[in-house]
Amino acid sequence: MPQQYHQHPSRGEYLAMIPRQQDAFLQIGQQTCMQMPTMSHQFHHVQLKQESEGEPSSDESNIGDHNGVIRKVVRQKELTIIPTSIPMEISTLVLPQSAHVSTTPNPYDVFCSVPGRLSLLSSAAKYKVTVGEIQRRLSPPECLNASVLGGILRRAKSKDGGKSLRDQLKRVGLALPAGRRKAANVNSLTALVEFEALHLAKDFNTLCENDFPARQLAEYLTRSNCSGEPLDVQRRKNMIVATKSMLIELKDLLNNDRSPLCTQRQPMVLDPSIQKHLTHFSMVTHGFGTPAVQAVVNAILNYLNESSKMLECK
Repeated sequence: MPQQYHQHPSRGEYLAMIPRQQDAFLQIGQQTCMQMPTMSHQFHHVQLKQESEGEPSSDESNIGDHNGVIRKVVRQKELTIIPTSIPMEISTLVLPQSAHVSTTPNPYDVFCSVPGRLSLLSSAAKYKVTVGEIQRRLSPPECLNASVLGGILRRAKSKDGGKSLRDQLKRVGLALPAGRRKAANVNSLTALVEFEALHLAKDFNTLCENDFPARQLAEYLTRSNCSGEPLDVQRRKNMIVATKSMLIELKDLLNNDRSPLCTQRQPMVLDPSIQKHLTHFSMVTHGFGTPAVQAVVNAILNYLNESSKMLECK
């Protein structure tokens, strides 16, 4: 068989090849900038050197295997495009996560539910705790710390319990500083949440209406303190009228109390100078105080009405 060998090109052929290489790479750069989808099929006609007949050129084999110069240039161009898309991807991931963190607390949102303190085990009820209630208890006059608040919310004591509670409060827009001291003394009402305190006040009012012995007290005190003489009877009637008048004034004032409580949304009625004191009383009793006083006032009014009936019979 005749020995096959490569013929070395002459100097003139090398010089003739140089413009073709420059044109090829110029064409590659232009097409890469224009982001053409396919480029390799446009360079099959470029020959960088003379090949023997029947033997594929090195450039053609590289193009077919996608390992040649043309493929390397395209890869370098693609790498320069990648960093520009990274900030867009990062921003799309970060924005939805930051949307879950609330900066302005909604006082009517429910933070959690806790079992009642005063219920029997057989009929234990759960009461909702709003974000507004948590905010009120972290503010004056109570200024509760993480330990007391965690006990009210029935959080189990653990090494990182305070940090976990602060993180949960932060998600709803509330801040609980670490290491703070409570401002108010802890009492039996401190353990009650507002919904349970209202439930207790409602039950207390029902008992006062149904079981307070207003008539029996009126009969006993009238016999003990009134001789039955017309002058004495009139004097006692005048005392009852004056007392009822003052109690009705107090009752009307308490009925207009608009202290923030649970999920109530009522416009202010009273003058701010007196409303702030009623709000303070409501906050230290968690809503139990004002309804309880109203129940007592109604019970006393019932006693006075029964006393008036007794005096009319004399």
